[in-house]
Amino acid sequence: MAQIRIGVDPDNALGRQLSDLEKSQLPYAASQAANKVAYEIRERWKVQAGRVFDRPTPLTTNAALYRKATKDKPYAEIYIRDEAFKGTPPAKYLLTEVEGGQRRRKGFERLLQGRGLLSPSQFAVMGRGVRPNQYGNVPAGQVTKILSQLGAQRDKHQNQTETSAKRRRTRAPTGGEYFVIIKRRGRLRPGVYERISTGWGSAVRSIFIFTNTAAYQQRYDIFGMAEDTWKRLMPFYLKRELDKAMETARPLP
Repeated sequence: MAQIRIGVDPDNALGRQLSDLEKSQLPYAASQAANKVAYEIRERWKVQAGRVFDRPTPLTTNAALYRKATKDKPYAEIYIRDEAFKGTPPAKYLLTEVEGGQRRRKGFERLLQGRGLLSPSQFAVMGRGVRPNQYGNVPAGQVTKILSQLGAQRDKHQNQTETSAKRRRTRAPTGGEYFVIIKRRGRLRPGVYERISTGWGSAVRSIFIFTNTAAYQQRYDIFGMAEDTWKRLMPFYLKRELDKAMETARPLP
């Protein structure tokens, strides 16, 4: 995801003629103003993430970062985090929220495709039978169990064996047994299902449903927010920082 640079045009900084002393202080004042505006943009992105997304994870909420401007580099850089300790970096999974369009493949989906359980044109979306975690997603532990039972783990040693499957059915007969439907079966659409036991017999609930579309509308307009914030705040911060610099500036010889 492209980064945004926050700076100011020194030749048309305040819409007026600057004295020689003001010009000498302008690079420092401009860098300080750029840092203030970059900070404001980052905070606005964080607030907007909480409004746009349903129960965003801390990684999503705090995805915006910025590099400070200096006197020699009079612009700040604000960007979406492009690395993550575990999982997909925000710069990748937020791309379609920023630009719109078809979302990227998730690692879970690629593993199902590698096992031949999901076609190259399909996506896996959360089913109605899921008990989502605090962020509204399928719990990671449940995804791991699904991949293991379906033999789709990257590490083959993490896949479930027939012996462990029999042991699991004995210990937990009320649920946790997953299977895939590739072609529609009655009212059941293609997807991943969990077989459960109830007081009336056995039943199934949908965990993932396979669909041919997973498109997002543009709803996290970071570029528009950045431009709007820059226009509103840069004149104010630049004037304030230049006035502060002039208070301590030494007269030119």
